[in-house]
Amino acid sequence: MNRRIQSGLCAIGMLCAAAVTAESTDKNTFKFVSLTSSENQRTGIGVDFNVQDLELGAVKFSARGTYSFDDKIRAKDLMSFGMNVSLVTTGDCYDVPLDDGGPIAVEPGTVPGTVPGTVPGTVPGTVTDTPPRNKCPFGSWRLMSELTYETDQDFSNKNTVAGLTAAWEMPSAHESYVFRQFYSLLDFVPSVIRATTGRPGSDDLLLEEPIVSFTAGQVDPQKDTVREQLLGKLDSYYRGAAEISLTTPLAQFDGKDVILAYDYRYFREIDAEAAIEDANLHRSRLSQFSLRMPSDNKRGYAFVGYSSGRLPFGVDDEILQLGWSYQL
Repeated sequence: MNRRIQSGLCAIGMLCAAAVTAESTDKNTFKFVSLTSSENQRTGIGVDFNVQDLELGAVKFSARGTYSFDDKIRAKDLMSFGMNVSLVTTGDCYDVPLDDGGPIAVEPGTVPGTVPGTVPGTVPGTVTDTPPRNKCPFGSWRLMSELTYETDQDFSNKNTVAGLTAAWEMPSAHESYVFRQFYSLLDFVPSVIRATTGRPGSDDLLLEEPIVSFTAGQVDPQKDTVREQLLGKLDSYYRGAAEISLTTPLAQFDGKDVILAYDYRYFREIDAEAAIEDANLHRSRLSQFSLRMPSDNKRGYAFVGYSSGRLPFGVDDEILQLGWSYQL
């Protein structure tokens, strides 16, 4: 029996890390998708949007969510629109040694202290000078305060949320033996697939450094039909959330990679009342996988995706997605 799950939640951060995130290729994107529901055997058309860090002075604006034109497909029934302000950022991780200690500029995709396109230790002379000292052995953090408006896709239930989000970018593999072993475990199955498909460099560790975010905040329900029916009131409450995202290549065609992306989101109400727990509204989780196809278009690619679980306001379901992603 289908039951529409409607519950407020604390906004999970938009993974606003200081450097490249596992979701970076989806930043400022619109996805036009076909959604097929396992729960009710329906297929509909939808739009998935993820707009991050539109700056207005010190304030950054973000929007994220999925809208299905079939109101029976609701596993990802959550749209959030918010603004955040950075409180603490540990992103300038490299200093020039034997100098004034000031930060240096590092080109995207290169290892500090090396010639772009080379790997330290493989060819004599690749190191341009004494490599910069890493001040972030455990990765970089960003702490931000957020104010978010949340709603379901027909705007019948809505919350406002005030909270704090910490986004952690784990250190790169070449800087930490312990983290390299952890990344190797995460990348084991994809590395086997790469070897099977004959992708060049299949023995290399190609997993992007995962990004993890943690959120805690106070939810103020403006309207939540199910919650009000269960409790007879709409008091504010506290909720925690976490998310981890990562990407890694699986195969290569015509010199272009097929990318596997994984994202896991978890939400839990803190000290929920018994009626909320009995209705299983105190927590929700969603696992998402997608394969990004090679494309000559620098701004777009075709993809196939699968998700299992639900977001708050959603219904537990398994969803198959086919579509096109376009980056603004």
